[in-house]
Amino acid sequence: MTDLSAPIALLQQMDWHVWLAMFWYMVLLEVPRYTFSFVVVAGSEITGIGRRKGGVAQARQRVSVVIAGHNEAEAMRKCLRSLAEQTRRIDEIIAVDDGSTDGMREVLQELRRDGLIHIALCNQVRCGKAAACNLGMGIASGDIIVNVDADCSYDRDAIAKLLEPFADPRVGAACGNIGVRNAAASVVTSYQAVEYLVSISLGKRVLDMFDLVVCASGAFAAFRREALQQVGANVPGPGEDFDMTMRLRRAGWTIRFVGDSWCMTDVPDTLGALVRQRRRWDRDTIRIRLRKFRDVFTSSRGRFNAMETWEQVEFLFLNLIVTLIFPAYIGWLFFVFGADAWILLVAVGLIYTVLDAIAFSLAAIVSRRYDLRAITALLPYVVTYGFFNGYVMRTVRLWAYFEEWVFRTSYRDAYVPQRVLDVADRY
Repeated sequence: MTDLSAPIALLQQMDWHVWLAMFWYMVLLEVPRYTFSFVVVAGSEITGIGRRKGGVAQARQRVSVVIAGHNEAEAMRKCLRSLAEQTRRIDEIIAVDDGSTDGMREVLQELRRDGLIHIALCNQVRCGKAAACNLGMGIASGDIIVNVDADCSYDRDAIAKLLEPFADPRVGAACGNIGVRNAAASVVTSYQAVEYLVSISLGKRVLDMFDLVVCASGAFAAFRREALQQVGANVPGPGEDFDMTMRLRRAGWTIRFVGDSWCMTDVPDTLGALVRQRRRWDRDTIRIRLRKFRDVFTSSRGRFNAMETWEQVEFLFLNLIVTLIFPAYIGWLFFVFGADAWILLVAVGLIYTVLDAIAFSLAAIVSRRYDLRAITALLPYVVTYGFFNGYVMRTVRLWAYFEEWVFRTSYRDAYVPQRVLDVADRY
């Protein structure tokens, strides 16, 4: 194969039977997932069927915001300014310094004197985000407790919109939409901006329609006090937001996604930092889903619930199995086609590109957040996002799964002090 016409000729020679045989991975495992999301969201936008409608949160509900950070003094200032501009008055803001060494304790005292926070707390030594949040939530007086990250900023109506689902007494938690604030910082952040728009603005919208939201992100989520009292505090260790959401769901509470309540965050700007973050997230997913909550598949156990089982099955087939089969599929291509397998892999990447372009366009429409300039700036990255996500990030996910299954690496995660992990429950 020495020129471009040869690969094209190879693909043109295939009839539909051969195409199906060559691209069975895409046809069986990828296209249905994309197509389902397209149909559901597009149908909902056109007909209005399936749209979730929030009520008006009761004025008498007291709202507390808890913000915990480690060595985030400057970020804390920016975040609190954002919270001070909210259209819905926040009754109580509690800031927790988790053993910082950058002068964050002094900054919090200054901000308290300026009236930007009501209570400032400090851990003398670092205990991890879960413990810091528990400290703040434990003394919060609100009927609704909102958990936010120090490195985020929020639209002026973000809190007001996030509270709307709590008009329904069945709702135990609600999570907002998350966008990338530093999208222009690097190629890596631009890819993440595309990913967040597709996976959160579009993906979580679909999950919300079917009551399948399983992670109220620690960056921006609100909890009903009654629900927290029922399931208990955050579990020490990484993945505390996912773990909390799973416990709330199994206690019978509804988790809502509020697509027009926006939080903007800074994401890792180098490939190395992104890989470290995603390895941690994916390891936590395996530990929590397939160890702690594995009994969801057992009908004889008290936790069995058909919807929860279906959600786990969806993860197994559309995430876990897709990831595990992909290297076998690549190996099969090279075994059967030799060097020509590269042509087929490029074709697979192009199919991803088409699907991602459709998903990105639909997400941009339904999110109603980004202007034309922002969307246009991301378009070059949409073209290659399929290759980046399909090959690079899937390899990272496979690596993380291997680490967790074989070495249980999540129990030695630097995100949480080891002395805390040593006393945390093991699964």
